[in-house]
Amino acid sequence: MELGLKGKVAIVTGGARGIGRDIAEGFAGEGASVVVSDILTDEAQELVEKLTRSGAKALAVRTDVTRKSDADDLVTATLNEFGKIDILVNAAGIVQDIRFIDIEEADWDRVLDVNAKGTYLVTRAVIPHMIAARYGKIVNISSRSGKEAQPGLVHYAASKFAVIGLTTGLAKELAEYDINVNAVCPGILRTAMWEKILDARSARTGIPREEIFASIVDTIPLKRPQELADITSVVLFLSSGISRNITGESVSVNGGARMD
Repeated sequence: MELGLKGKVAIVTGGARGIGRDIAEGFAGEGASVVVSDILTDEAQELVEKLTRSGAKALAVRTDVTRKSDADDLVTATLNEFGKIDILVNAAGIVQDIRFIDIEEADWDRVLDVNAKGTYLVTRAVIPHMIAARYGKIVNISSRSGKEAQPGLVHYAASKFAVIGLTTGLAKELAEYDINVNAVCPGILRTAMWEKILDARSARTGIPREEIFASIVDTIPLKRPQELADITSVVLFLSSGISRNITGESVSVNGGARMD
């Protein structure tokens, strides 16, 4: 099925590694121009060079999504390079696995700032241009924890619940401009973020990391963790014209671990 993404311009925050990187590569593979936005400058540039060698159009922009000036600069750089913004994927995020009683104010602020405020700031910088064009696709990366909180991830869950709230409210506000806003909620996949979770849980419980991971996977009805391609395929679908009548949704990709 043709997604019709060729010639589109997509910004992917958190695009240097993990889910964001795979999404950026997915857009490039579909013929879209890609802006790899990340605080990890070297890794973002390395990806852009890889994409460029394969014939794609790509740009790396260093962005701290918690800073309004960086979000504004990201939009300016994108428009200067490609002249428009068709798609925004808010994939930048951080996680911390820690009991609520041990969460310090700085921990809470950092997680909420990156995951929730960062999504707000970049989206706020992008939408005036989508409104002017009367077209746009916004896909926010939330989490299974954005629908059902887990022990040790209370502040992370709060941030991801916020992303879903932003998604539904914004979908209603922007519908009149033919802008679709959706979220994707990944389950369990072995990104750098999940490696941090396993480290923290193993240190807290004394249980080996792989034993912890296996026990989590065993709770999934399909009995397998998710892969990066599982998330990317849904993001590309929601960024395409095929999904033109889908907005305000939060799509779970978790093997049935949580069924809506």
